[in-house]
Amino acid sequence: MTTSHKPRICIAFPGLHYVHYSPYILGTLPLLPYLSQDFEVSLAFRKNLEEPLAGYSFLTFLDSQNLSEREQNNKNIYFSPPDYLRLFKYQRLLKKFTSEHAKEFDLVIEKEWPFLGILAQAFSEYDIPTIVVAEAVFNFPEKTTPFWKLNNPTQLLNQTLAIGYHKARPILRKRWTKNATRIVGETEQLKNYLQSQGDLPPNQPVDVIPNGIDPQVFYPQDRTVCREQLGIPQDAFVLTYVGSLNRFIQEPAYLIEALGRERNPRTVLYMVGDGVSRQELEEIAKTWNSPVVFTGRVSQAEAARYINAANLCVAPYNKGLFPDNQFTSASLKVCEYLACGRLAITIPCDRMNHLLDGGQYGFFVENSSESYHRFIQDLPSFEELGDRESRLLSDLQNSLLKEKQIVLTWEDIAQLYKQSFEKALA
Repeated sequence: MTTSHKPRICIAFPGLHYVHYSPYILGTLPLLPYLSQDFEVSLAFRKNLEEPLAGYSFLTFLDSQNLSEREQNNKNIYFSPPDYLRLFKYQRLLKKFTSEHAKEFDLVIEKEWPFLGILAQAFSEYDIPTIVVAEAVFNFPEKTTPFWKLNNPTQLLNQTLAIGYHKARPILRKRWTKNATRIVGETEQLKNYLQSQGDLPPNQPVDVIPNGIDPQVFYPQDRTVCREQLGIPQDAFVLTYVGSLNRFIQEPAYLIEALGRERNPRTVLYMVGDGVSRQELEEIAKTWNSPVVFTGRVSQAEAARYINAANLCVAPYNKGLFPDNQFTSASLKVCEYLACGRLAITIPCDRMNHLLDGGQYGFFVENSSESYHRFIQDLPSFEELGDRESRLLSDLQNSLLKEKQIVLTWEDIAQLYKQSFEKALA
């Protein structure tokens, strides 16, 4: 880097509306104090749903002073154009943003969304270095309604405009991302998958950077004290899930069903979080008379108490969401569980095998009702859990989980991003 000022970077989220509790925000804001030491950082979102964090530069792709009434009423966190026409309109808006701001940035980082690369492509036309950050590759099945069941001409038009749209999405992503200066993938599994599918040019640099944890929030706490604070019985066998209730990457419905099928008077599942599918999950719990407590959205500090109150924490990932059932996400929740010294139950796959160190730090259970049913029928004893937990806590204290790249802090992750940024700017 030859400039005397700090390089100016923009971390952009074309598919996100700013709210402080979005997983994408929770995985970005902790990086800012460290990145700001060496870079002038701006963040860009499609629009803000609440007042952004003070002390940083926030931009929006939409003009906040001229939002339509429909847009003002749109409180969804995520955005993805539903058809070709609206994709073209949004692409035109992003190109307008790029032309207005190209001279303000030395590097643009585009974060994961369904049309990843579209903004990076626009900035590359101005010779601005770009990095695209890929979280995973998902299956997006095309949902169509038979034409004779459509109720009005608008629905017919919208469906017509979307014919073949989902099949075109990966083709467009591949075309746009190939012009990025560098790629960041969250896992080795994602990097290997993209390369095996020919989604990356042979010479395109790929940096693997997972998620981090906040050690001031997620650390081992006394289980007894946490249960007292949360009003949880001391003799309960507690399962804790922390995360979204959107039934997308995480699908806890099978576990809820299994808990109802195999009633254990001492077992209880705490569902910590919120999402669009919460009511559906509550209905499943009611149908099966499952011992489940829905806490709603809580602070991270409160979530950490629920983790520490648990005997086991659960990460019921939806492997079927990924092409060929190849789970390529990094997982934030499992790292937070382990940072609290709590064992995890999660799906068998390469990524989870790494995080649980071959099963030393938890248990592998397929995310299906039958698999959970069998596991609950033969729950590990408190003695076995205690032995495994002691090993985990010892390895945490001795920094073995950091050495194994299992639990890294946000400061560690920021250093990896700095290295990637510096290479892109070189």
